[in-house]
Amino acid sequence: VPQFIKGAQRFRSSRVCATLATILVNSAPANAHRRQAIRETWGHIAITRKLDIAVAFGIGEASDEILQRPVDWEAETFGDIFQSLVTEEYRTLPLKVLSLLEKVKYACDIPPFFIVKVDDDVFVNTYALKDLLKSLEAEAYEMKIWCLVWDGMPVMRNNHSKWSVSRERYPHDFYPKYCSGSAYVLNQRVLRGLLKQHSRENLIPFEDVYITGVLAEKVGVEHVQIGTRYAFESVSEEGIASGQTIFAHLGPEADERVEHFWNFLSWKRKENLSFDGL
Repeated sequence: VPQFIKGAQRFRSSRVCATLATILVNSAPANAHRRQAIRETWGHIAITRKLDIAVAFGIGEASDEILQRPVDWEAETFGDIFQSLVTEEYRTLPLKVLSLLEKVKYACDIPPFFIVKVDDDVFVNTYALKDLLKSLEAEAYEMKIWCLVWDGMPVMRNNHSKWSVSRERYPHDFYPKYCSGSAYVLNQRVLRGLLKQHSRENLIPFEDVYITGVLAEKVGVEHVQIGTRYAFESVSEEGIASGQTIFAHLGPEADERVEHFWNFLSWKRKENLSFDGL
């Protein structure tokens, strides 16, 4: 039973459902240009359909009608928007992402094996992602989450920091293992466990720590380290083109840089395909 109040349906199942995976891109109402850049590059429907992957954008509640109107148009035009009723602010991000993950769970008659959550400033090499997910199919029902794993991170108690958490909210000195929030891969069984556990926990206002750390630890999720498949500061064209980098964090200039990396990847793939005599 869904825990989060269902908003109006903003999506078409044919657009957001696939057998292998749905990529849930965490975005915000105002980031329309980023969403469009993704639709025209790594999330292009002609590419993702062939890979048996779907792309959906998850956004929170718009703060006013002026922001909401273009979202309505976008949802109507593309059918790839999940909109949460959780307001779009940093401290409520865990609730927003959980509500969007839940929407992915209920959107498809046959739920995808995997759900890949990424932020909208991340470039995804969808070809390399497909290869990874195909190699994990035998583990699609195991209690595992695949990501860049952080371990042994201390809890900050400084009240003036936005990263600060009180002892009442979280009594331990160190967080459990958790994933980089930029991108992580989970399956339906893990998602079910996380959603169930959420109703029993004190909310920590950090999506990565709360969802992939606190909740995951309580339901016995094993974290599988795939940190070598991520690129942060030093995103290289070669890393993306070789397939070594699956998730590249592009930061504030994401919408300009995403096109550059996609063009390079597409050119390299064409070059390799013609070289192989295909």
